[in-house]
Amino acid sequence: GSSLPVLPSQRPRAEAPRACLGRRTMAQQIEGSAAKPSFFSRVGTSIATTARSNFRPGAGLYSLCFGAAAGVAISGFVYVGRTMQVILFDHEYYKLQSRKRYYEKQLIFTREQEETQAAHYLGAMAAEYDPAATRMPFKPLEPKYRF
Repeated sequence: GSSLPVLPSQRPRAEAPRACLGRRTMAQQIEGSAAKPSFFSRVGTSIATTARSNFRPGAGLYSLCFGAAAGVAISGFVYVGRTMQVILFDHEYYKLQSRKRYYEKQLIFTREQEETQAAHYLGAMAAEYDPAATRMPFKPLEPKYRF
């Protein structure tokens, strides 16, 4: 035999007595690890379970969400396509600008015609103006009617 002392780490381990296991379970219950889950925990678990069951391919909610996402994507493609069509192939703007310029030229021409006609009318009126016709009979002509 050896006279060296045996360290605790070198001793063979004995099984934990059954009473210790019961105490450990009791300690967990006292600490709350085996306690009933809280209301928010239960609600969160039920929401997660419902979401997991409804967000699988073939489920109604999954199909609705997939359709909505596809609709948004297709709308985006249509928007981009129309924008490119307007940027690259829309010549309507040039047609409208040309029509506006033509309309302005027509408007200027008609205004000049109206001015010319008004001047001719005034000239014709001045040619026919007879100041003597504006005086009262057997009275002299008033100075304001002289031309």
